[in-house]
Formats: sequence, C-alpha cells, structure tokens
Amino acid sequence: MSTPAARIEDLLEGVTTPANRRHEQEPPSGPAPPPQPRPDGPSVNITVVWGDLVQVPADLHVTGHYQSVVPDAAELALDRAISGGPRPLITEHTRLGWIDAQLGEVTYFPCREGPVRVAAVVGMGPMGTLNERRAVQMYASLLGEAIAVGHVATMANVLIGAGVGNLSVSQAGRSLVRGFASALAAVSPLAPAPRLAEVLVVEIDRLRAEQLLLALTGAAKNQQQLYVTPDLREEKGGRLYAPSAAVYALKALSALVGPVAPAPSPGDGSATPGGPEPSAAAQAVLDVLARLEPAIREKVREQLAHLAKVEHTDLTLKIGGPTELQDDSAPVRMSVQSGTNALRWAALTGRATVPERLAPVDTDLLRDLVDRLTEPSVEDARALPDLLSRFIVPADFQRLLTDDATVLLELDRATASVPWEFLTEVQQPGGERRDPLAIRTQLSRQLRTPYSRVLAEAPADGPLRALVIGDPGDPEKGFQLPGARTEAFAVAAQLKALGVKVSLYVGAPNSTRQPGVEPARRLDVLGALLCGCNDIVHYCGHSDFDRSGTGRRSGWVFADGLLTAQELGRLERPPRIVVANACYTARLGTAEPAASPDGSSVVADHSPWGNAQAALVPSLADEFLRIGVGHYIGAAWRIPDDHGVAFAEQLYRHLFTIGPAEDPPTVGAAVRSARKRLYEGRVTNEWQDGGQDRQRWSSWAAYQHYGDASEPFVPPEIPSDPQRG
Repeated sequence: MSTPAARIEDLLEGVTTPANRRHEQEPPSGPAPPPQPRPDGPSVNITVVWGDLVQVPADLHVTGHYQSVVPDAAELALDRAISGGPRPLITEHTRLGWIDAQLGEVTYFPCREGPVRVAAVVGMGPMGTLNERRAVQMYASLLGEAIAVGHVATMANVLIGAGVGNLSVSQAGRSLVRGFASALAAVSPLAPAPRLAEVLVVEIDRLRAEQLLLALTGAAKNQQQLYVTPDLREEKGGRLYAPSAAVYALKALSALVGPVAPAPSPGDGSATPGGPEPSAAAQAVLDVLARLEPAIREKVREQLAHLAKVEHTDLTLKIGGPTELQDDSAPVRMSVQSGTNALRWAALTGRATVPERLAPVDTDLLRDLVDRLTEPSVEDARALPDLLSRFIVPADFQRLLTDDATVLLELDRATASVPWEFLTEVQQPGGERRDPLAIRTQLSRQLRTPYSRVLAEAPADGPLRALVIGDPGDPEKGFQLPGARTEAFAVAAQLKALGVKVSLYVGAPNSTRQPGVEPARRLDVLGALLCGCNDIVHYCGHSDFDRSGTGRRSGWVFADGLLTAQELGRLERPPRIVVANACYTARLGTAEPAASPDGSSVVADHSPWGNAQAALVPSLADEFLRIGVGHYIGAAWRIPDDHGVAFAEQLYRHLFTIGPAEDPPTVGAAVRSARKRLYEGRVTNEWQDGGQDRQRWSSWAAYQHYGDASEPFVPPEIPSDPQRG
C-alpha cells in the first residue's frame, strides 16, 4: 500500500507549523473569567500565558536582574522594547552600576508607546545565590511593591529564576506561589482591596508554558488567596523551540504505534490482516519500523508505547545542534571572589546558572602559582596553565571554559592578580592541546568596586580624539624607555591615518626630544586630559604605587611625579578606552620598602596571591574605572618593544574595522585579535629575535582588559587606509 510521505511537522499535535496550518485559523483563547472574591482577604488571579512578554498587554512588565549582569533573553527583549535611542536603558544602567539589584529591590524604567507601559526589574542579588528560599523573598517583595504602587491592575512577568542548573520550573513556580501568598497575607483586612487583581506569568516556549501551568496549579491548590486559571492563554510571539518540538513529535509518534497501530508483518511492513486500516501517518511510521532488525524494532515499539502513557509536560529533552545555530549572544559570566583560604565561584550563561561554590585553595600554593605565571619562563608558560585551570576552577565550571561564547570574569582586587588569561580547557590524557581560552574567544575582566561608571556624553560630531603619551620618566633616575617612544610615535601615526585627531606628548623635559613634539610634562598632560575631551588615551612608560602618602594609590610615572586618577576626578567626559603599556617599577616613593625575614625587601602593596607586579594593573584599572573610563587595557609585565607596537597596531586596526571581519568591532574582540597576533607570531618565530625568549613567548597573556567585552566601538566614517584589514 502506498502512502504519502510524512514529515515530522505533520505529526505534531496542536502545534502550528508550516505543514500544519489548520491551527492558524483558530482564534486565540481569551482570558479566563475572574475568580470569585475570597471572603478572607485580597486575592490575585494567576494566568499562564504562552507568548512574548513585550507583546502581552499589561500595566506593568517585570523581569529579574542579577547584580552587574548585562540584560539577556527576556530582560534584553524588554530593554529593547522600552528604549528609543541608541543606548538601551537597562543595559546602560547596568554598565554604569546604577542598578543595585539587591534581592527584591524593584527598579522602574520609563517606556515608549506600545504594549509595555511601565517596565521594571526586580533584583535577584549576585548571580549564583538565588535559591528557593531567596526566590520566595524576591517574589513577596515584587508583589508587595506592585500592590503598593496603587495604579497597577495587571502585572506581566516571566518565571524569574527558572533556568537549567538554577531553579527548576517546579521550584520557581513554588517560590512564586509562596512569595505571592506571603505578600497578600501582609495586606491588612481593614485596608481597601488592592487594585492589582491579575498576574500574567509569560513563557515564550509552549512546552515550558504547559509545565509552568502544572507547577503553579499544584503549588496553589491549598492557597486561599491565589487562583490559577486552569487553561493556557495564548498571545502573540509564542514559540516552539527544538527540544519542545521534539517532545511533541515523540508524543505523536508514540500515539501512532500505540494500541491503535498494529505491529507490522515481518515481510513487507503491512498491517496485520483483518486489523483496522492505519492512517497515512501511522503507516509511514510502520514502514520505518519494518526496515529495522526485529529485536531493535520491538524495543523501539516498546519504548514508544511507554511514551504514549506519559504526559508530555513531564518530558524533558536536550537537543544539541551545530554551534552556528545556537544563540551565543549571551556571554559566560563567572564571578570569582576571594575568601579565607578559598575562592567563591558563581556562573551565569545563556542556558544555565551555576549556584555559588566555595572552592578551598591553599594560599601559599596559589601565591606561588601566580608568581610563576607572572612573566613566566617558557617551561612554566607551557605547563602551568593546565594546572591553573585544574587547581582553582571547580569541576562544574571547567566545562564552561569553551570558545562558544565571550567570557567575562567578575573579580575583586585579590583575585584580579591571578593571570586568568592563561586559562585553558582541562586537557585529558592523550588529548589534543588547544590554544588558551583568551586566544579562542573574547575574555575580559570586570572589577568589583563600589564605584560606578559615570555616564559619558556622546562623542561630538567630527573626528575622534586621542591623547598619546610616551616615555615621560626622568632619564636621570633611570626611567628612560626608548621602546616607549617608538610605540608612541607608531600609535600616533596609525591613529592619524585612521582619521583620529591626536595630541602627542613624548619624553621628559630634560630628555632628548624630537623637534616639533611637546614634552610629556605632568601638568601639560593633565590639562590635555581634563580639557581635551579624548576618546582614547594611550600611555607608554613606567607605572608604580605611591607609598609616600596615606591610602593605596597607583599611577603613571612622570619626571616630576606620579599621575593618578585622583588628579583626573574632575573629568567631565572620561575617555572610553585607556591603553597602558606601563611596566612596573619599584623605585618611587619616600617610604622604604618593608623587609622580609630573610633580609630582602618586599613591597607592602601586594595581592594575597602574588607580588606587587601582579597587583599593579588591577590597581590602575580600579583607579581609572572609578572616574568613568569604560575600558582599561594594561600589560601586567614587561613587553618587548616590537610586541607593544604590534599589539597596539592590531588593537586599533580591529577597533576601526568597518564591514565583515573575523570578530565584530567590539572592544573585547579587538583585544582578542591583538592577543592572537602576538600568540601566533610567537609560534612562527615571526619576531626579530624569535626563539624561546620568555617575554616573547607569553607577551600575549600580559594584556588584561577591564570592561564589557561585548560593548561595540563604532567610529565615524574614516578614509581608506592600507593598514586596515
């Protein structure tokens, strides 16, 4: 018997697909009738909606927000819906540190015209800390706030906190019910009835929406003040993702080979004589089964028959696909904070949240590891990165160290001294050695600091401005750096060719200088910084800690003193990018270094995990980030002169690239491209000296980037330049 070809779309039950269009004519189900008033206090009706949050009409739209985490998924969709300009409101507020996001804290945002009238985010605390108990507190705070507002009658929110590796749908649904019930119980019976009467819990995926409906119904069955609408409500924008589609397909297949579908005959796969005639779709399945070995065929039938008895809302299915088909827009965010002989880890990805882990670490061993990976020997640079990843990265975090997405590390001043740029995938015995993570993907740092970035004015019309400073140290004190001069002139020339207006200051006043180039006096440079409205600042020279006064300050070395961010506190428009190829010196300050028990001098300004050299770049980054600099890129140890020039050349070339490129023109991608330039040159002995020089072997890892790797850098149109690529 011939049957028409059956496709998987034809087997989906109740789902609109290109091959199953009959459902498009069915009108969406309307909202359920409101529940009967409860005599024992205010009540709220909860309706599960299959649709897109920003397309569901309501008085208030809410998503969750982790501290310091740039919006993604539903929060990003809400951000785009309310933002009319080039700067998404919630994203920009997050980057500036203006959203505290303490647990249960609600932050409101103005909206444009459309379904979203008022938007808000509710704080979820630091990533990785949201457990079921804290989620109950968060939901209680959210509903209490919405009731207190007074004018909100309908609130639409997603199921906040539900994610793979974090809270399950059942846990998050139970937390929502308990939190809402707690908020309603706190309303005085003598107070007027709250206007808020309906909460729409919106889920964009159909199967998860059904799972959510079951979870909320079960959790609220004994609640007197909460009523869950028994039917799923459909709105615009609902989707059916691959795992859910597969679940529906499996259910349809299992029904086709269930009791109504007889077993095929061994010969030609036809139905049993005298039995009911199978449908075309059922016959297609039977034809497939007939081609299998008898033992395998019976096992398949047995399992499909078992599936026929299982509710599809109880099924979970993970489907992998090609990397290019996955949504890799969400970076992997890892938080690493120092503790007493331990590191506190948490992680957040586009598909998972890993709760906080406390990883015990021997401080002395970690200090030794940091020292050996700070300007390492060639042998250490080859052997120790794998040990670094095994020693301090918990096992369930190691699987996140792949090149599938950008990696952002949130660090404190202590953990920032660790050379994270050496991180690599843990190598299995006999496995192929892969390039470090910072070479394969964008890896950037974000410093946990009490200071928030200020809102910089948008660049004025016309060319971008850059300030380039080279070799400003006093040659009479041994601070002259000829290579820094070479780098400054090369950077200035390249930026000018790229259409940037450059102010150049090179050499101390008492040094040999090039005619027509201003000397790098500290006061003159300060004036250029405060009054020049620079978009880019590039410094080549020495840097150090200042131990002559109180507090811990760091800055750039000039012949007449140290220039720190303290002098730049009055900047009206901080530069977007600061690049500092600033090698460490310990010869400044009037205070004598402390002495170690063996008589050698030690520096008081050091990280618990390493020496002052390892701690200097985080300290400088902290100084500049607190005044509003968006990105600080610095070298953690001495860099060969030609490597410094090559890194800067590739960095700026990539930043100003217009059109398709290997990486997008973001700051993080430009840093990765420059690191890769040094890394690949190291392997091919491209550099003049080549060989096994320790500085040349690991200079790529010395460059640390503090800032949001995904932030784009969009320069104005620039003239054609042969260096661009």
